[in-house]
Amino acid sequence: MSEVGAVQIPVYNRSDPALWFIMCESTFKLAVPKPITESVTKFNYVVSHLPPEVASLVRDILMNPDATDPYTHLKTELINRSGESSQQEIRQLLSGEELGTRKPSELLRNMKRRAETLKVPETFMLELFLQRLPTSVQTILAAVTDLTLDKAAEISD
Repeated sequence: MSEVGAVQIPVYNRSDPALWFIMCESTFKLAVPKPITESVTKFNYVVSHLPPEVASLVRDILMNPDATDPYTHLKTELINRSGESSQQEIRQLLSGEELGTRKPSELLRNMKRRAETLKVPETFMLELFLQRLPTSVQTILAAVTDLTLDKAAEISD
């Protein structure tokens, strides 16, 4: 087995563990002299970069790793255990984030990210999105026929 140079795993992202794993996987692909593909190696890199309080969420898996694919098992469980529950996600969508100083398209991207696992119908997402826009923008969008989420964000920007 050829020796693999040091891999720079990004700092753990508490607010979006799924994104953190995507970043780790990109890092594994860039490893020199060849990409890291072994599940055990990926598992060990990821475990060595978990903050202690996050590692405690998956302590059982760390103590007894899956024999066939420890990395994928850890990834799945860590995302499930550290992510917001469906009820929390729905509550966050409904109570909503405010537009603030962001572009409407940025707000929409964040709302879509929160809703992606909830299977929220696009018409309902559009309604939630429009509620967060200034009244003047809502008035303009009310005149648009066949309004979609992306079209609403584009016009709002």
